[in-house]
Amino acid sequence: MKLGVARERYNHRQVITRFVVVALLALMIITGVVCLAIRLNKPADKPKAVSQTKIVPKPNNDCHTKYCVAITVNGDLLFHPGLWNQFRTANGFDFTELFAAMGAYYTKDDINICNFETPIAPDGGPYTGYPVFAIPPQVVDYATKAGYDVCTTDTNHSFDQGTVGINRLIDRLDSAGIKHVGTYKTQQDSEKPLIIKAKDGKLALITGTVSLNGEVADYDWQVDRMRDDDMHDQDVARVIALAKQAKAQGAVVVLQLHSLQEYITYADSWQVSIAHELAATGLFDFIYFHGSHSAQPIEKYDGVYIAYGVGNTVTESAPPERVVNNQGLTLRVLFSSIDSRAWKVQKIAWLATSNVKNGQYRWCPLVDSASPCISSEQDTAIRNRINNVLHSMNVGVDDKVVVPWSL
Repeated sequence: MKLGVARERYNHRQVITRFVVVALLALMIITGVVCLAIRLNKPADKPKAVSQTKIVPKPNNDCHTKYCVAITVNGDLLFHPGLWNQFRTANGFDFTELFAAMGAYYTKDDINICNFETPIAPDGGPYTGYPVFAIPPQVVDYATKAGYDVCTTDTNHSFDQGTVGINRLIDRLDSAGIKHVGTYKTQQDSEKPLIIKAKDGKLALITGTVSLNGEVADYDWQVDRMRDDDMHDQDVARVIALAKQAKAQGAVVVLQLHSLQEYITYADSWQVSIAHELAATGLFDFIYFHGSHSAQPIEKYDGVYIAYGVGNTVTESAPPERVVNNQGLTLRVLFSSIDSRAWKVQKIAWLATSNVKNGQYRWCPLVDSASPCISSEQDTAIRNRINNVLHSMNVGVDDKVVVPWSL
């Protein structure tokens, strides 16, 4: 081969090789630029949507100490004919849908507490509403299915059906496996605190109602009282004695009181007076009230958190001037301890609720904008109103302790 031809072919190969290398580099650069552009323009990966009615925190997920006990409390189970008739069936009543959403919020690890505002009727009735109640007894059975572990029964309506009514409700709760406190069949039962075992400790629940709507029980011990008359000192001594018994066992001690003034969004003078008096004893770890049928403020007094009103859990709708009746609160209260003897409130998570969803009576948490109880706008307005009410006293409340229930 001639030298000139060889050099020409060599130079030609060099040109081709350089062209290929340059082309490959260009292709790599273009590919990189395209990938970078795609990545830059691609929306950030969104976290998987968390259904606020499906996932529930476990009690110890946010426990900051060795031992924790969590409870949930909410408002009255207040049944009127317009409510129970919506769930009437050929065989009686089926309240499944009324309580359905609760199952997502109630866990077996928490102690879930209800308030039975009224007595129940015998199976088959007759049923009566306000002012002297006797509601369908199936409510008890469906409260069990909803996840309640214990119910308070001390209210201004406790004696609506006399001793027979008190005993009938107790028997049905016993049959359903729900613990109860507030009314009694024997004096002996009334003289000891209800203590419930939890995973990391014990809970003692102590109760008292200021009123029986003018009725007088056959025996004073039949209904836990917290009167504002000349029986006041006796009633205070009773709850103090029960609290001391519970403290000796290392229990978390919770006091539930039933007030009388209705549809208010502030704490009335009796509520503040009795709550402060009992908080000052140092025997109670948390105090909360039923009775106003409305959400009321939370405050911290002498180291004790006090929730003055948790509204209604389920009820028939009231007219616009009493719209607060149609709303409620569920509180998840987390208590913590380093030794399972001395307890303090670590967190109070609050959940605003409505008594309707899509025009039907339901326990409905006001959290899911994709599936509102009333409408997204109204749900937000109610939630904001309740938030303002809760913080309206603004006394001693730590915003890191009292927080919206975020799932």
